[in-house]
Amino acid sequence: MNSFSIGFSGSLWIYLLLVLIAFGLTLYTYRVTIPPITNFFRTILIVLRTLAISLLLFIIFEPILTRISANIIKPKVAVLIDNSLSVALTDSRGNRKQELIKALNNSGIKDFNDDEFVFAHFDSEVSQIFSFNTDSLKLNGQSTDISKAINWASKNIETQNIQAILMFTDGAFNSGINPIYSAEQFGKPVFIVGIGDSNEAKDIALESIITNDITYVDIPVPVNINLLVNGFEQGEIRVQLFDNNTQIAEQTIKINPETRTYPLVFEYTPKTEGVHKLTARVGQLKGEITMKNNQISEFIRVLKGKRKIVIFAGSPSPDLTFLRNSLSQEKDIEIKTFVQKQGSEYYDVAPTQSEIKDAELIVFVGYPIVSTPNSSLDLIKNELANGKPLLLIASQNLDYYKLKILEDFLPFTVQSTRPNEFLVVPDISEKATGNPIIRIKGNEQDKNLWNELPPIFRTETFVRVKPESEIIASFKVNNVPFKEPLIITRSFQGQKTIAVLGYGIYRWKLLGYAAEIAKGRKDAFDLFDIFVQNSRKWLSVNQDKKNVVIKTNKKFYVSGEKISFIAQVYDAAYNFVDNATVNVKIQSSNEQRDLILVSMGNGRYSADVSGLREGDYSFNGSAYLNGKLLGSDDGRFSIGDLSPEYQNFTMNAKLLRTMSDRSGGKFYTFENVANFKDDLKNVRNFTEKSVVNKTETALWNLFWILIIIILLFSLEWFIRKRLGML
Repeated sequence: MNSFSIGFSGSLWIYLLLVLIAFGLTLYTYRVTIPPITNFFRTILIVLRTLAISLLLFIIFEPILTRISANIIKPKVAVLIDNSLSVALTDSRGNRKQELIKALNNSGIKDFNDDEFVFAHFDSEVSQIFSFNTDSLKLNGQSTDISKAINWASKNIETQNIQAILMFTDGAFNSGINPIYSAEQFGKPVFIVGIGDSNEAKDIALESIITNDITYVDIPVPVNINLLVNGFEQGEIRVQLFDNNTQIAEQTIKINPETRTYPLVFEYTPKTEGVHKLTARVGQLKGEITMKNNQISEFIRVLKGKRKIVIFAGSPSPDLTFLRNSLSQEKDIEIKTFVQKQGSEYYDVAPTQSEIKDAELIVFVGYPIVSTPNSSLDLIKNELANGKPLLLIASQNLDYYKLKILEDFLPFTVQSTRPNEFLVVPDISEKATGNPIIRIKGNEQDKNLWNELPPIFRTETFVRVKPESEIIASFKVNNVPFKEPLIITRSFQGQKTIAVLGYGIYRWKLLGYAAEIAKGRKDAFDLFDIFVQNSRKWLSVNQDKKNVVIKTNKKFYVSGEKISFIAQVYDAAYNFVDNATVNVKIQSSNEQRDLILVSMGNGRYSADVSGLREGDYSFNGSAYLNGKLLGSDDGRFSIGDLSPEYQNFTMNAKLLRTMSDRSGGKFYTFENVANFKDDLKNVRNFTEKSVVNKTETALWNLFWILIIIILLFSLEWFIRKRLGML
């Protein structure tokens, strides 16, 4: 059944009235013509103009054509077939693909009409099959997302009247959410045919390898490996660790029949910088179902040497000593200290550019003072301009006016200062309690712990906080709050700064933490060390430092899988750059590719590459703007045959039974799936439904109506000219 109607934005009667007026005016216009014309041509001209004006008015009134149609749709079953690699395996029951074909044939779906089923196969995505036969089964999906398949059927309930699902799968999902929830929310029965053996297959698998993303040369880091053993009662397993295909460690595990998971810890000490590939391998035991999960890899970036922190102090002080001791607690940190004498000299050697260019962090403790040479401040200014972070701790002798040389990198500007000192205690606001610099437990108790610290010193210095800065703490004097800042942070255009406008912070440890320990309170918090370590971590995070970031969407790919490159490009002020040229060179031991990334807007670039052979690859990319280098980045990725589908070889019968039970369906194997036809007859609401479709067409927006109007006016003009009319 179809019905049509036309609606106008204005009144239909007004439209008809205007058409009549147009007709009347046209009739009046052609009542007398010069020269006189026959009634035949007069009628044609009147009709042409009236039609043209009527259509023009038609467009002005914005007509909408509404079409309502009703169709009767038969109930359908969505047949969802697992297309992943695990369904192509051979286990103790035999070849799973042959079992799947038997299950499809035994289900009786061939006895139904084609319009009673909707076929689709799924892995990480869902694809509808419009002409299904068992020869079309590829079974090559790299992951399994059962919930996405159910959601696909759910989205087609209204348009295709899907009233049940018949799913063929081994239940080994490794992507997406738990399919039990999707089956419950589907609201209709899900019939499931389990493929494969529900008994554990004999297999040794390396489940995971976990280590740091970044480490340093000659600094040992742990490498945690999880080994999973199924179906073996005895034997020995040798686990080897490789660094770029060179064996660096080995452990032997004796199989315990009561243990399935074996956690292993290796110590890895890199000797060279760069991106290293760590690979764990395990030998094969007789009867193992596959060796494709006997190897696992991870990439780790090794940086040159220890992290370096440079401290500048205006003079020796307790703050300097306590700060050095706190920073020295981490063994991979090298500290270089420049302590100034009363004049312009330093106790050891004067700072040079080479001494501070490799620093991760610059720290001022009561620095600069009046006698600090400008040459030293110029060296520091150059490094701060390159994005080096700064931690500033004041002192009574700090020369705020000389500090103005570095004002571009400070979170404040100095308004006035006097060396008169007084005692203050921190006053942490509610807003600042979530700041990572003062985080202790991460709850409301943090504020109380900070506000109960012993007092420190502050001079009569008044500053104006910059708009991009944040006040972490103000202070109290004799329990009277002041709005002047005590601790300020700033993160702007890739450069970070923390300023403590007080001194004597060693008192937090000596009079605070040490006093609590002396009282026997072993659970006391060392807020001095917490503040120093939190500040170092926050300042050392350089997520904004690189102007060019190039990476792949994954580190490990399966053979034949598409590799996607993604880049982000910024200028020196960290504004997006959309018109850069981004080139990437991909290299392996026997292959090289050049790639140009395409702009996606907002400083993002992307490109895909396919057809690379199995192996390890490195890439190096650069971004140029008008021939000028903006920055570079590099990385590594690997292509192999290890897929998530090779991590689980057991049919998850428990999951599949739960899904079918909670949805009102049933669970089958290929032996009893023939019962599906009878069970389908008992499904409630498995009936036809009427689907009403409503479509609206904006007639006034149709281009051909405008063409007709132009043609009508043109034809009228042409006839008038042929008749010699004005």
